[in-house]
Amino acid sequence: MADENKSEEGVFARMDKKEAGKSKLLSPHPTRMKYVTELLHAFASRKISFAALTKLDQKKIRQVAEMGFVKLRHGRYEEARKIFEVLTFIDHKNYFHHLALGSVYQKLKRYVDAIFQYSQAIKQDPKNLNALVNRGEVFLRNKNYRQAAEDFREAILSDQTGKDRFANRARSLVVAIKRSLARDKELKAMGGKRELPKRKAVSPLKLVRPVRK
Repeated sequence: MADENKSEEGVFARMDKKEAGKSKLLSPHPTRMKYVTELLHAFASRKISFAALTKLDQKKIRQVAEMGFVKLRHGRYEEARKIFEVLTFIDHKNYFHHLALGSVYQKLKRYVDAIFQYSQAIKQDPKNLNALVNRGEVFLRNKNYRQAAEDFREAILSDQTGKDRFANRARSLVVAIKRSLARDKELKAMGGKRELPKRKAVSPLKLVRPVRK
């Protein structure tokens, strides 16, 4: 029996990693239970994705993601939302799925959901300036200036060359925030003076041209 066990383990060692995983899942060998238990534990603790657990074809997943991105670019937000909600479930380790779903939620004005998805994208890819600046814009839109400024600052500091378009977007927004705050301060100072005309406050987001996502 011991020789048989060693023989089967040797077969696993020589197999391609993917094929070995499939064989272990289907094998009647006693080590299968340990393998499956460890695999399910990794999935439950979100260390691996559903796609990795079930050995889904990554090429097909990318094709579906590309289709969803096309729908996003053409303003078909509800269709894109359905696609990326499924993709973030089956492959939560892929930052792009979270980034795209965050963009969809932002377009649909579901700002809390957008912030969560951008945060997930940053968790998977900490240097993703696109997600960082987009999240900052959502904070800014909801007048959370402190957190918006933190995201913009991190994006700017991460761009050593000064050429990244999202970091440059952050630079423009920081300038716009300063102008908006200065304007608000001026309006408050003018509050008790009737002879001075009132000026409508302008959102910082309207002072700069948005970057196409």
